[in-house]
Amino acid sequence: MRIVSYFYCACHPEKMPKIFVIDDEKDFLITVTAWAEKKGYDITAFESADGCLENILTVRPEIILLDVNLKSNDGRMISEDLKKTLPFSVKIILISGDPRTLIEYQHHYADGILNKPFEFAELENKLKQQLKRR
Repeated sequence: MRIVSYFYCACHPEKMPKIFVIDDEKDFLITVTAWAEKKGYDITAFESADGCLENILTVRPEIILLDVNLKSNDGRMISEDLKKTLPFSVKIILISGDPRTLIEYQHHYADGILNKPFEFAELENKLKQQLKRR
């Protein structure tokens, strides 16, 4: 099952940052998506990395929040593959409930990390940092 949610601003929809979040925890996706929509982000959520590449190529998100421990994939390897193959720049923030999996995240071409659980203020700070670096 894939969760997809969009939020559009009638005034300047082209300026809204596009964010993808890929995590196999449905409750996490619902919570993060609801928060991001309230903050005005254009967010799309996926419960699996399967089939995301086509969406990433079409939508061209500025940021991808990517769970390390997906059921069928290792988010660190996905991060590495995306950074090496995408024809455009995207910021990737690896997220995990196990901080040990986030050690040496730069080796997987990720731009940042976020340990679960986290406060939304911390998520917002990470997003703003990455958007400034575009």
